Amino acid sequence: MLIIDCDTFFGTRANCRTNVSPSALVETLGSDGIRCALAYSVKARTFDAQEGNNDALSAARTHPEILPVASVDPRSFERLEEEIARSAELGFAALRVFPELQGWSVDSVLFSRIVNACAEHNLPLMVSTETPGKASAVVERAANASLPIIMLGANYNVLAEVLSAAQARPNTYVSTQYFVTPGALELAVESVGADRLVLGTGSPDFSARPAVNVILGADIPDSEKNKILGGNAATIIAGQLAKLGARSLESSLETFRRRSLTEPIIDVHGHLGPWPFPMRGWGGADVVQLMRRRGIEKAILSSTKAIVNDFVDGNADLAREIADFDELLGYVTVNPNHLEESIQEINRYLGSPKFVGVKTHPGYSGQSIDSPAMRELLAVIAAAGAPLLVHCWGHGEPSKVGKLAEEYPHVPIIMGHGGVTAWQEAIEVMKTAPNVYTEFCSSRVERGRVRATIDAVGCERVLFGSDLGLFDPIYNLGIYEEADLTPAEREAVMYGNAKRLFGIS
Repeated sequence: MLIIDCDTFFGTRANCRTNVSPSALVETLGSDGIRCALAYSVKARTFDAQEGNNDALSAARTHPEILPVASVDPRSFERLEEEIARSAELGFAALRVFPELQGWSVDSVLFSRIVNACAEHNLPLMVSTETPGKASAVVERAANASLPIIMLGANYNVLAEVLSAAQARPNTYVSTQYFVTPGALELAVESVGADRLVLGTGSPDFSARPAVNVILGADIPDSEKNKILGGNAATIIAGQLAKLGARSLESSLETFRRRSLTEPIIDVHGHLGPWPFPMRGWGGADVVQLMRRRGIEKAILSSTKAIVNDFVDGNADLAREIADFDELLGYVTVNPNHLEESIQEINRYLGSPKFVGVKTHPGYSGQSIDSPAMRELLAVIAAAGAPLLVHCWGHGEPSKVGKLAEEYPHVPIIMGHGGVTAWQEAIEVMKTAPNVYTEFCSSRVERGRVRATIDAVGCERVLFGSDLGLFDPIYNLGIYEEADLTPAEREAVMYGNAKRLFGIS
């Protein structure tokens, strides 16, 4: 089995305490059986391209697991084509560019110069397409060049555009790192073919397991999984690696699967209803079918319509959808903009055995987590004795949860998404607020969050959440697997804590 990770790096960053050495990158990926990685030096993107590229080449000579990726900064103007030619001659696997970080656009003559130089020297090109319009600009600027282009960072917001762009230009490939919605990988295989997809993970910042899990768990033949995991990348870079004298290293799925979680799971963060992204299946029967494939015994869902549109209609839709499925339980969604109606909804649904908690989303309602209206709702929730799931994303948001938790110490409050970029702030809140819980569903699968949280506050208030219905749960399962939970931690985090908190029989 050959697994090639197309999206990794090493080096020192000024805004980060961690210095990731080439050997540390190899060790990190090797813990999951990944033996080959296209890797660039941080120095090449943030300081000096040639010096950083030299570091990448040196790392590859010391570590055969590293396939070196070069970079250029077109703002230097005169050294652009020269450095691309040098990188191609030395046998770099590909060239990667960083327009957002460096302050230039792919829809520019600068990018056209890069494309033409890479085409002249048969050097594959890698570029992130995580924002609207970028994928289209890339294929338009490269329409007359036949070189391989790998588009990275295709999250669900731009996936439709990225796949359309790949359809429009031959020899264009897409990294599957953010194929998180149910059926996204299968849709991509149908639209552009398995031959046009490659594995990228964002290691070492992000855990490699979620992206690999999605491929292994996809409903496609093993032969196509093997292509996406490494076969396609090997074909793309074969000509360059021949110059370097590098060889492919076999990876181990047995090593990867050794950390897999197979115990029964209760998922505390799910949704029912459509989202405007490439995905399949959002009804009750679809969600239950996906749960059974992923080993999830129970899931607690909120209504998509209730969150983004009409919370009264959405709650009613949810009640009808989950009624016939023993696997499904519900959150009654409240909207602080409609205080009286929200109280009525709490009283209407929390008496039902199918509804076991309350959900609020400050991003959609526009009401802060600690607004006066939310405080009024907390008093009602406290009287009902139900847990509250709060969308909690970004710096400052966990601290707001902490304020509510202090005022209402008997209300269990779950930080949905665990703060994401503010996960360390979330840990500090949990240290002082014993009624605050967390779960970690997000497409930003930063390495080490689960382990660090358990080490800091214990496992008793850590829950499993996947964004089921929006995400395939196999994706976020990977960050829990990466934490190397002990048997006791597995039972608590994946099942027991949720069973106790929500009174699930």
